[in-house]
Amino acid sequence: MPTTTPRGRSGATGVAVVAALGLTLAACGAPGTSPADTAPDASSSDDAQQYAAFATLLEKGDGGPRLCLGGVNESYPPQCGGPVILGLDWADVADAETASGVTWGSGWVVGTYDGEAFSLTEPVRTDPPAGVIPPTSSWTSPEALCEDPFRGGREGGYPTEAGPDGPALDAEGASAVGQLQERSAALPGYVELFVSDGYSEFNVLLTESSDVDAAHSALREVWQGFLCVAARDLPSNAESQEASAALNDDPGELGLLSWGADTVGGRFGVEVVLADDETRARITDLLSPWYEADDVDLTGRLVPVEVG
Repeated sequence: MPTTTPRGRSGATGVAVVAALGLTLAACGAPGTSPADTAPDASSSDDAQQYAAFATLLEKGDGGPRLCLGGVNESYPPQCGGPVILGLDWADVADAETASGVTWGSGWVVGTYDGEAFSLTEPVRTDPPAGVIPPTSSWTSPEALCEDPFRGGREGGYPTEAGPDGPALDAEGASAVGQLQERSAALPGYVELFVSDGYSEFNVLLTESSDVDAAHSALREVWQGFLCVAARDLPSNAESQEASAALNDDPGELGLLSWGADTVGGRFGVEVVLADDETRARITDLLSPWYEADDVDLTGRLVPVEVG
């Protein structure tokens, strides 16, 4: 059962696990530009907050072009969904192409958003507007959790062999990995099993009150290679899944695009269409049985911009 009050978190770093919400569209029909009578009136948006985003744009049939803020199915042609984008001229989209009745491309958009439609206030561009820093993603493998990883096991671990993507465990080791995964997930207070070298250095994280020695002994019955077991003040894996499920009821209402737990780092990431104060308050409240507000990383695809 989840705790009823949030807890402090350790400073461990880890792997973010994200469950993406994908929206799909069928491919048919003929593209065009947004109808002139639906194009934004620049004078009416002078005082409205404007937003920027880099996104895929897609049009099929008579539904008008869409601004794809969530996942994109990279088929050919691609499939995606999102709010209607008003005022789009495909001639402004540098990489636009058409196949099977679908036109798509990508670029930076700047405009206003009313919760249903995105109205362009300038043509689609290839470079971000002034003051907007393009998002970057970086990931580093978490470090091993102990300094004596072969304690109680086989010094040097299992033999390795050349694999298509680099070194890999031999057949014996590969079989033992399956047993290690199953045994780890069944441990009381299980948080996560991760590999710190990409293929053979296995680390098991448990909740703070777990019996580390008992867990280590149980895992040594099935795994003789590199093994570290440690406890941290983190939500259990089951609690992290409960937190994810708490956002499943109405993702559209919250504007959710993707969300999931960084089980090793003790953080929870949420991406939404618009990260305004109301959305932030609602999401942190939903996650409060498992995560403190400071442990929730909320990002919005639409970034507020100042247009001078």
